[in-house]
Amino acid sequence: MAAQISPSPRVDATKPLFGNTSFYKFNIILSGSFTAASCLIIFALMFLHATHLSKRNEQIKILRISLIIPFWSIISFLSICFPSAEVYLHPWLESVQSICLGTFFLLLCEFVSPSAQHRDVFFAALTVKNKKAADGEQNGLEWFRKMWFAVFQYPVVALLVAILTAITQAAGVYCEFASKAHYAKLWLSILNNVSLTLAIMTVIRFFMQLKSQLAHHQPVAKFLSFKLVVSLTFIENIIFWIIRDVGALSPTPTLTNADLRIGIPSMLVCLEMLPLAVFFHYAYSHRPYVIGGGGARPPLAGDLEAYEPRTYSNGPAVLWALVEMWNPAEIIEAIRFGLRMKAEERKQRRSRKGGQSVASQWANEER
Repeated sequence: MAAQISPSPRVDATKPLFGNTSFYKFNIILSGSFTAASCLIIFALMFLHATHLSKRNEQIKILRISLIIPFWSIISFLSICFPSAEVYLHPWLESVQSICLGTFFLLLCEFVSPSAQHRDVFFAALTVKNKKAADGEQNGLEWFRKMWFAVFQYPVVALLVAILTAITQAAGVYCEFASKAHYAKLWLSILNNVSLTLAIMTVIRFFMQLKSQLAHHQPVAKFLSFKLVVSLTFIENIIFWIIRDVGALSPTPTLTNADLRIGIPSMLVCLEMLPLAVFFHYAYSHRPYVIGGGGARPPLAGDLEAYEPRTYSNGPAVLWALVEMWNPAEIIEAIRFGLRMKAEERKQRRSRKGGQSVASQWANEER
C-alpha cells in the first residue's frame, strides 16, 4: 500500500463567526484565556504546597499530579493554534496522563507508609478477597505487586504509542482522521485505550480496597479530581472518534475541518481544566500539611516517629522540590520495580509447575 499522509487542515473558514473574527481566532482567544486562568490557579496551589513543605515525599507527588492541568491545557491550546501539529502533540497528553496516574498510585502508597519495608509488612498482613483463589482469599503483598505492574505498564505503553504515532505519521501510514484496519491510528488507539482502561480499573480496585483505611486522607475527592480529568477526555475522545467515523462532522462556511476535528475537542479540554483546577485546591489542599494546623494524617503502617513533621523545608529545599517534581527517576524506578516483580512472579510460577511435575512423576513411579 502506498504511503498516504493526511492533508493539512485549513485553519481559517471562508466566513467569519461574527464581525471580522473567525471561529479559529475566537477559539484561540477563549481557550487561551481559560488556559491562562487554569495555569494560574494550579500554580497557586503548587506555591502553597512548596511554601508549606512538611511531608516532602507526599507533596512532591501532589505537585507532579497537579501538572496534569497545565500540561493538558497548554498542549490542547497549542493544538488549536497549530492544527497540523495536533497529530504529534495529542499522544503526549496520554503520556503525561500516564505519569500523573502512576504518581497518584504512588501517593496512595505513600499514605500507607513512606517506607517500602513498612508498606510490604502492611500488605503482607492484608487479606484480599479473590473468587478465583481456592480459599477465596489472596495474599495481600502478592496482590499489591500485581496492582503495581498493572498501573505502571501504562506509562510504557503511552510513551511507545506517542513515539510510534510520530513515526507512522511521518511514514504516511497513520492517517489521523481515518480508523481503517490498514492504518496505524486504529491499532495504536486500541493499544492505548486497553492500557489506560487496565490502569484505571487497577487504581479503582486498589482505592476501593483501602478506601475505609484512607478515609482521613480525603481519597474520594483526590480520586474524583483525577478521574474526572481522565474520564471526561476519554469519553470525549470516543464520542468524537465515532462522530468522525460516521461522517457526521461536515465543514461549513464558518467552521473548517480543523475547527470540527481539532479545534472544538481541544477547546472543550481547555474549558474543562478551569473548574478542575479549582477543585484541585479542595482535593489536594495544602492545609493538612500546615504544622500545628490539626490536619496531620498518620500513615496506615504506623511508623509515626519517622513521619511526623516538625518544621517546614525552606530555602533551597523548596526550590529543589519544584525541580524534583520534574524528575522522572521515581516513575522510571517504579516501572523497573514492576517489571522485576513480574519477572519474579513468572519465575516462581514456573518453579511451582516444575515442582508439581516432579511430584507427579515420583507418584507415578511409586505406583
